[in-house]
Amino acid sequence: MPRRRFIKSVWVAIISISLIEISAVVIAFLTSGGRKARTLKETKLKVLGKVEDFASGSVTAFRSDRLYLVRLDDGGFLALSLHCTHLGCAITWNKDKNEFECPCHASSFNVNGVVNSPPAPRALDLYPLKIEGGLIKADHHNVIKRNKFNKSQLTYA
Repeated sequence: MPRRRFIKSVWVAIISISLIEISAVVIAFLTSGGRKARTLKETKLKVLGKVEDFASGSVTAFRSDRLYLVRLDDGGFLALSLHCTHLGCAITWNKDKNEFECPCHASSFNVNGVVNSPPAPRALDLYPLKIEGGLIKADHHNVIKRNKFNKSQLTYA
């Protein structure tokens, strides 16, 4: 076999294998959303505790569920994401300053999750809450992205 034909055969083989791999990635990408959507619909709500376990004006971290449960002074509840909206760093609650702080780039958020100081571009994400039979339940799989806080985001017992 002449050298020119051999090199051409090798190139054809390499291109064919590359096209097969690219096709497999595209097919996997296009079909993966269906499984994820079904999983989220079948998700059960996570019980965080009883209403009376959380005092007014309290902030409680649920690290394993990636959220903070906030009970405002008026009795309303918010479940805020543990991740900064800038780059996703884990935020911490500073009780002395009464704000959430991001250790990565110094963003801060008030108790409602609204940006006090940038670079965070928007308010902390919110998780839907439900209160049934005195139990607070969070759907920590369905994140609500928001730009600001309004009273309709609160859940009351």
